[in-house]
Amino acid sequence: MISSSRAVTLMLLGSLAMASSAALISFIDAEPMSTAAWRCLLAVPMLAPFMLWELRRVDRAQALPARTLLGAAVGGIAIGIDYSFYNTSILLIGAGIATVLINIQIIVLPLFSWVFEGVRPPARLAVIVPLMMLGVALTAGAFGEAVLSWAGVLAGLAAGACYAIYLAIIRRTAPPTLRPAPFTVLSIVCLCAGLTTLTGATATGRLEVPETVISWGWFLALAFIGQVVVYLCFNIAMTALPETVASALMLTGPIFAVGLGVLLFSEIPSLWQLLGCALIIAGAWWAATARRRRPS
Repeated sequence: MISSSRAVTLMLLGSLAMASSAALISFIDAEPMSTAAWRCLLAVPMLAPFMLWELRRVDRAQALPARTLLGAAVGGIAIGIDYSFYNTSILLIGAGIATVLINIQIIVLPLFSWVFEGVRPPARLAVIVPLMMLGVALTAGAFGEAVLSWAGVLAGLAAGACYAIYLAIIRRTAPPTLRPAPFTVLSIVCLCAGLTTLTGATATGRLEVPETVISWGWFLALAFIGQVVVYLCFNIAMTALPETVASALMLTGPIFAVGLGVLLFSEIPSLWQLLGCALIIAGAWWAATARRRRPS
């Protein structure tokens, strides 16, 4: 097992890679569903060596029961829809704010549990939900001079909801074993997500196939950074960190995304938008950490 300091470094590197993938999507500026399809499909052969290494070291019957395989496939469909909305949001409102908005999943997950499983959410959500909704309104420019695309904001929120669905499925179908096969599951997720978005893009006439070697290179970079690097860093780091610390460190991604948006694309948010981003991140951090604190 790696040391805690190295684990923290890997978590921060993963968050930076996640923010960098959002910046790459802005730079590529391609059709959102096609971008999602190539991002996921090109990641599958990159993940294959990790999957093969993993399959030689786990008990497949315990690590990959039918329930887990089905969950990975259905979760892949959900993440494909998530990426389509997320990419749309990035192109409409910028990488920084789009990456902040997706953190709405932190409050969507317990609400799903309440609606579908009858698990009453903690009382603090009565404060966290309005706090984050105010942050969304400020980020969208509702009270300031900034004029944003509400379609982009809604796409970002939809992406967060779809991501919450993905997490809910993956968590509920995870095998009860100390030696799971996360890279095999991730490979299935990426394959199903890519096929979902590829089918959707083809059916709606929105499929764009890269025409040059350079274009394919950018999509390969997106797949490598956004899928392989992110999940490799997170999967290794989370074995050496408490869940509370890991969740909090993941929330540095939006901060990196806003900073990269300013540095690379001159996406300078207003003070109102920065306040909105801060409220969303604060609410997500509170939800991610407070739910795991023990009562004193």
